[in-house]
Amino acid sequence: MATKKLKSIKEVVASNVKEIADGITVEKLSSMFFDITKLKVQPEPIYRLDSSGHRYYYKLDKDGEPKFFTSVTTMIRNTLPTSPHLIQWLVSKGGSGAEEAEERAHYGTFLHIQCAELLINGTYDLDKLPKKLDAFAEVNKVVIQKGWVDELKKDVLAFAQFMIDRNVKPLAIEICLSHPTDKYAGAIDLVAELDFGKKRIIGIIDLKSGRKGFYESHEIQLEAYRKMWELQFPDIKVDKIFNWSPTAWRKTPSYKFKDQTDSKNLAKLPNLVANAKIEDAKRDNSVTTVKGKIDLVKGLSDNIEELTFAELIKKNKL
Repeated sequence: MATKKLKSIKEVVASNVKEIADGITVEKLSSMFFDITKLKVQPEPIYRLDSSGHRYYYKLDKDGEPKFFTSVTTMIRNTLPTSPHLIQWLVSKGGSGAEEAEERAHYGTFLHIQCAELLINGTYDLDKLPKKLDAFAEVNKVVIQKGWVDELKKDVLAFAQFMIDRNVKPLAIEICLSHPTDKYAGAIDLVAELDFGKKRIIGIIDLKSGRKGFYESHEIQLEAYRKMWELQFPDIKVDKIFNWSPTAWRKTPSYKFKDQTDSKNLAKLPNLVANAKIEDAKRDNSVTTVKGKIDLVKGLSDNIEELTFAELIKKNKL
């Protein structure tokens, strides 16, 4: 039978999260849904480490030593030039651009959770959405913006329409994978069986909540996901990779659904991987922690400790 792990808002956002140093958190990840009957083998456990805007994933080897992977999104953000359209949008927003981008990121996270619920259960109660949003905002310390509830309801309906149109059946939701040689990792929103043309196919679908279209980075992100999937599940061929996003609508739920399988931008991934390895080698992956009682006579040496991320992880096991 398929494994169903529909989590509450607090579980999705805060379960298994441990602060191992000031501003550094670690979380053990698991798929929200995994069809064990078709995929057979669950991926190895993987952890996510967040530190000062930089995200890593890691696995533990048989000796408990962490092996690190750069986040797919971090890798692309740090090695691919920012889209001119995104730059123009940030400039148009002035000083509020970064703040609004963060708000929309929270909006997107919440929308992903609601779409996952619909995928897993096959039903969704729109009338309960406001309370779920309140709980999400409380956990994340997010200020709910005017119009979000109505917008979210319409976006969930748009995703429901997509599921109906394509007869979408999930194989995995929020499944976290890694690439052992290219050293990146990330969580795939959705792998599903769906109708495409006159065929039944398997596709990787990355959900975006924005309405400004899809960027080059979104295409390359999908290619990285496909590479990881092929290594983990060589017998389950992915036929297509897609981006999905809702669109504004009044009477009929609508959305964008773009096939990115043959994009020429996908060929850039190996170059980004090479650049990411260079940049990561230059990064100081250590942290200085301060703790304990200050003793002016004894000195401060016991109050200051510098550890690598690996040392910090082994010292603070989940």
